[in-house]
Amino acid sequence: MPRAPGHTLVIPKAAVRNILDVAPDDLAHVFKVAQKIAKVSVNAFGADGVTLQQFSEGAGGQVVFHLHVHVIPRKNGTAMKPPATVKEAPDVLKEQAAKLVAALA
Repeated sequence: MPRAPGHTLVIPKAAVRNILDVAPDDLAHVFKVAQKIAKVSVNAFGADGVTLQQFSEGAGGQVVFHLHVHVIPRKNGTAMKPPATVKEAPDVLKEQAAKLVAALA
């Protein structure tokens, strides 16, 4: 983690296991926030597009059992890192977080 620079998780305040358990209004809010993060991430990280991912239950690829949406800025021709392979240095994550916060301001 992250799978690309700017990879962000959007997590609702309500504690729910996944998309199968969340109230529709809470899910709508999660995706409104995900869209906002996606828009600013494209500019902040010089991305050409964005990938959104959400996994529900083990068969759906979920390994962390609370609802969250991955927002991953993407550049043409650059593959995402495989999941759970490289843990980014804390100073790099702090720099990327600052970039995202500045873009949201």
